[in-house]
Amino acid sequence: ADLLPTIGSRAIGSRSPACAHLPYLFTRRAAARSQQMFQRCVPHHNTGGFTSHRVRLPDKEYGEALDCLVKGCSDMLLLSPDGSRLLLGKRKVQPQPDWWFAGGRIFPGETPPESCQRLLWREFGLEVDPSRFRVVCCQSLAWGMREQPPASHGTTDIQVVLSLLLTEAEVDKLVLDPQEYAASQWIELSAVLAGAFHPALKYAIASLLAGRKLGEMRNAVATDPADDANIARLAREFCSIATACEPRAGLSDYRVVAPHLDYQGDVEVTL
Repeated sequence: ADLLPTIGSRAIGSRSPACAHLPYLFTRRAAARSQQMFQRCVPHHNTGGFTSHRVRLPDKEYGEALDCLVKGCSDMLLLSPDGSRLLLGKRKVQPQPDWWFAGGRIFPGETPPESCQRLLWREFGLEVDPSRFRVVCCQSLAWGMREQPPASHGTTDIQVVLSLLLTEAEVDKLVLDPQEYAASQWIELSAVLAGAFHPALKYAIASLLAGRKLGEMRNAVATDPADDANIARLAREFCSIATACEPRAGLSDYRVVAPHLDYQGDVEVTL
């Protein structure tokens, strides 16, 4: 539980009175968690030679599956070539009708990078080698609503977030589906952290920035292990960033509001 923040969206009717936005409740187990929250990959262990037998379920059966199972999702931070900006899409549909990652379900037998490779081809027509994706973080998501009937049953996900540094040519090809997205934007990472965005997005970006600093520190140790002053400086900077990106438990000050769906939802974070 210490390693995987659980983020739940509680649906309420848009005509209901707005809940008071309580401040986050802080937890301070940073020293233990920050050492474990960054990993270079998600190991995929295929025991006994698994072969996928996936079929497309009819709507009724798929809805029943959503009631009983937690989906695995691979969501992506699609970054500008210099790594300073992120492509976000404003979704029209549940379960998150607001600014969100690109991504989707992991199919049986796929690794998270293979899933992202498939999703990028499906959504944008981009062919990307799976080795280009970098693991950022994992999160647990619970949603009060979903697209599939009955919509009010909601859905739950285990999310693996990966990042991809795009080329200029790839950036020019990115067009989001207008049936699913109302808008898109390239936004500075710092603006997401400071803005009114879902805490799952903020946690992923903060983890990305901390991971970059950890990479600098590892590179410094590998290239000049005798430079203790530089390594110590990078270690202090990493600890500062890692502590700042700790998820905060409690009711988030972010609220999803989707007038076109007559929907509002609070977000509560559990550690």
